[in-house]
Amino acid sequence: MDTIEFLKTTELFNCLEEQEIATIISRIKTKSVPKNTQVIMVGDTSSTLYIIKEGSVSVVAGNEEGKEIILSTLRTGDIFGELSLFDDKPRSAGIVSLENCVLLALYKPDFLELLNQSPKMALQVIKYLCQRIRFTNNITQNLVFMDVYERLKNFLYDMAIPGFDGKLVTTKPMSQIEIAAHIGSGREIISRILKELVEGGYITIEKKIITLHKKLPKGR
Repeated sequence: MDTIEFLKTTELFNCLEEQEIATIISRIKTKSVPKNTQVIMVGDTSSTLYIIKEGSVSVVAGNEEGKEIILSTLRTGDIFGELSLFDDKPRSAGIVSLENCVLLALYKPDFLELLNQSPKMALQVIKYLCQRIRFTNNITQNLVFMDVYERLKNFLYDMAIPGFDGKLVTTKPMSQIEIAAHIGSGREIISRILKELVEGGYITIEKKIITLHKKLPKGR
């Protein structure tokens, strides 16, 4: 898929005419990023918007003790780095590539000029930021009100898609450490819960891919 057709499928640019998208493409730089690359570090002062054309990345937050939690996973068509374009503050979260990625980079002066020229795009950006705020609110509520098992249960359902036999299967291999980071828990707790679910016949795990064989039990 060429870049024009790709941008037409993204939530941020699908409202624009082809000529407007062509103008954006003239300002965009393409960047290839290997797996496990730190694309953005917390505290960075760069002001670049990225669109994921191929691959996926993790949005990561951490504390001074080195503990990290994965806030979300972004995939093809998603954007990141947009907040620093507006408030000139250091990056509040890190970005790490989960696989080889192709990113489209749009720098702040070009991005702001495009917003000034296109009210439609400005409105799309506002809608996109509102969705991000709602998503962040949901994460906060889950951490505050749900125990680890409920967060793990929701995470597995979110990450799984129907397989060829109709059973839900997670879309990519994940270690217990990765799962723990995603839901804000420790590996030992995740290991114990997964073991209990395996012994109960609810799931199987093969090469870090989890298959759900029946509806997971209610809170424990």
